[in-house]
Amino acid sequence: MQNMIVCKFGGTSMADAAQMRKVKSIIDLDRDRRVVVVSAPGKRSKDDEKITDLLYSCHKAASDGKAIAPYFSVIRERILAICKELSVVSDMASRLDEIEEKISSGASADYAASRGEYLSGLMMAGVLDATFVDPEEVVRLTADGRVDDATYPMVAEAMKGPGRYVIPGFFGSTSDGKVKTFSRGGSDISGAIAARAVDAKRYENWTDVSGILMADPRIVDTPPTITEITYREVRELASIGASVFHEEAIAPVRSVGVPINVRNTNDPQAPGTMILPSRDTAKRAVVGVSGKKSYRNLYVEKLMLDRYPGFRQELLTLLQERGIVPEFESKGFDSLSFLIPEAYVENDNAVLEAIRANLDPDEVAFRPSLALLGVVGEGILEKAGIAASYFLALQKANINVRFINYGGSEISLLIGVDADRYREALRALVEAAV
Repeated sequence: MQNMIVCKFGGTSMADAAQMRKVKSIIDLDRDRRVVVVSAPGKRSKDDEKITDLLYSCHKAASDGKAIAPYFSVIRERILAICKELSVVSDMASRLDEIEEKISSGASADYAASRGEYLSGLMMAGVLDATFVDPEEVVRLTADGRVDDATYPMVAEAMKGPGRYVIPGFFGSTSDGKVKTFSRGGSDISGAIAARAVDAKRYENWTDVSGILMADPRIVDTPPTITEITYREVRELASIGASVFHEEAIAPVRSVGVPINVRNTNDPQAPGTMILPSRDTAKRAVVGVSGKKSYRNLYVEKLMLDRYPGFRQELLTLLQERGIVPEFESKGFDSLSFLIPEAYVENDNAVLEAIRANLDPDEVAFRPSLALLGVVGEGILEKAGIAASYFLALQKANINVRFINYGGSEISLLIGVDADRYREALRALVEAAV
């Protein structure tokens, strides 16, 4: 199966008949594109509704003892219109009747939500003249939504013959046969599962963007597309706020080294971004810059801190007992500094008083709120002067550095700045990186 390419298409790629024809033309371009994973039909325009959202509304109405027809009629009309235009799934009306009846009769939220992908899969199998593979039969999930290893041989067995295969994304079933959706990552995870199961030579993830961008385009004008990035770099960018691949959507293929190619359904000639096990850092040391804002900076100081080996753990325990989980930290000889998402800190004074009462620090305070930015790249520790170039960029923008973590990760430089300078700092760092 090593020559197979697995292609996952997102909601915008499945939004209507015209988009589905684009999907077919993409599949037809390469005979190795034999496994197709689909999302539920997404928005056709800014004001449109996703099919999945309508299905959730159906489930809520049924749970409240109300009729689901006002929502399901919209689903029915849209799905039947696509089927008519594409001349596929002649029995779609009866399938829709069955789904409506099950949701009205109390089917689970997971069942209701999964039907968008299920319907997409039926339609795309018809468009491609492909074998439909039902995830309920081959994708096994644990009670908390993780992939059971038994899934991979079952998916491989279902796709071992010639021809094309279509499998809906986003869901599978538990060991007792109940439909279960993924808690995070959606159909991207399904694509990775299929790619690992068939030992694909490539996993193509088709979306509405031409690859992963170096920075947030809402802040940085026309940031470059990243041509190559490693699994580790994607994970690091995501942890510092970038909207890239969810880690659970990478894990199945990362363990076996299947490359991921992020492509654009509406611009299929664009090469997109390749996500690889490794890359040549001589070409580019840094791949991207991302960030998060609104962190509280908890600073704690105690003379000769090294003589109190349990101090740090006691402090963390005290914070966790109050529902506070720091995301980043730095350490001095006699001090500790923690960056904590603002949402975790509801009462500054209560937290500070608890620390004083239990740990007797020389000083404890919440410093002004910070934004955290991450410069990410596999070559960041290998090339002399990289860190200096980014600090110089911030200096030129007259932005003070309040927090630094360099070397804690081999592939990132973390920089804290005043929260109100976040956008300017991100632009300055991106300009230094390109």
